[in-house]
Amino acid sequence: MKKLATFIKVTIAGGILFLIPLGVLIIILSKIFNLLQPVSAALARRLPFSNIAGIGIATLITILLLFVICFIAGLFIKTKFVQGIIKWLEDRVLVYIPGYSSLKALTTNVLTKEGTNQWRPASVFIDDNELICFVIDESENYCTIFLPSAPSPSSGTVGAREKSKVKYLPLTVNETFLLIRQYGKGAASQIEKLKPVKERKTTDSEFVEK
Repeated sequence: MKKLATFIKVTIAGGILFLIPLGVLIIILSKIFNLLQPVSAALARRLPFSNIAGIGIATLITILLLFVICFIAGLFIKTKFVQGIIKWLEDRVLVYIPGYSSLKALTTNVLTKEGTNQWRPASVFIDDNELICFVIDESENYCTIFLPSAPSPSSGTVGAREKSKVKYLPLTVNETFLLIRQYGKGAASQIEKLKPVKERKTTDSEFVEK
C-alpha cells in the first residue's frame, strides 16, 4: 500500500512538472497568436478568398507569421548579444520555472542535429549500482551530474563525479527520458553495449562456474 501511495505521489509530481512548462509555452504562443491576428485579418481582407480547406485565411496567415517570427528569432539567437540576453534570463528568471532545463534539453535535441553540450546521457556506479544520469557541466577533472528519478526525469538529485568514473551512453536526450519514464526498460541492453567484449566473456564464464 505504501509503495502504491509513493508511486501515485511521484507520478502526479512528474505530471505537474511536465504540465507547468508546457502550460507556460502554450500561454506565450496564444498571446503572440492574438497579437498577430489584427495584422492577419488586414492582410486576409486583401485576398480574393476567405478560407483554404475549411480553415480561415486569417488563421493560416497568423500561423505563417508565427513561423516566420520563430525563424527570424532562430537566426538572431545565434548572435553573441542575444546569447548573452538568453543566458541572463535563464540564470535569473527561467531557472525558477519547474522543468525548464529538461524541456530545453529535449527541444534542442529534437529540433537540432547538433544537440546540446549539456544534458549528455551517461552512467555512473553508486553503491555497486550503475545509474543513468545526465552530465550537466564539466571541469578539467570532474563532471557535474544530474541523477533523474523515475518516472519523472525532470526531478532528481545533483552530484559530482570524476571524469574517469563517468561513461557516456550512445543515446539522445529524448531516448534517455523515454527509458526513465518506462522505469528503465531497455536500459540494460544500452549499458551492456558499453562493456568490452573480453569483459563480457569473462563475466559470463564466471557466472557459469558459480
